[in-house]
Amino acid sequence: MSLLEVILLPMIMGGLGGLGHILIFKNGHFTFPRKLVDENGEKHIIFGSTKDIIIGIFAGYLSILPVMDTMPIWYAIYISLLSGIGGSSVITRKIEQNLAITKAEYIQELSQYQLETTSKGGSSKHNEVKPVDEERKNQG
Repeated sequence: MSLLEVILLPMIMGGLGGLGHILIFKNGHFTFPRKLVDENGEKHIIFGSTKDIIIGIFAGYLSILPVMDTMPIWYAIYISLLSGIGGSSVITRKIEQNLAITKAEYIQELSQYQLETTSKGGSSKHNEVKPVDEERKNQG
């Protein structure tokens, strides 16, 4: 196999798959990369739709890496294209699942505490956080 068949073709097909991801899942809405400056003056780069293409390139190459010597070239093209289309979706779904798990853990932890106003008057209120079980013991 030549360098073109082993490296470049899967990466090109993965990139085309990344474009396909934009067309299919984002209704063809393409956003260009841009720099963003927040209120603190920090600069951030927002990749826009190019991240889907970059992820597609890597997914296209990595999907055939373990089996590149054993498959025909048309199959490598097919797998690379499909991996490019689905690569961004898989990563996004995994991140959203991890975020949901973390959020649920924080909510569960916060449900064990209750915010109480400890001062009765004045211009400022001082709040105290007590565990819910401690509050129930004091009432009982």
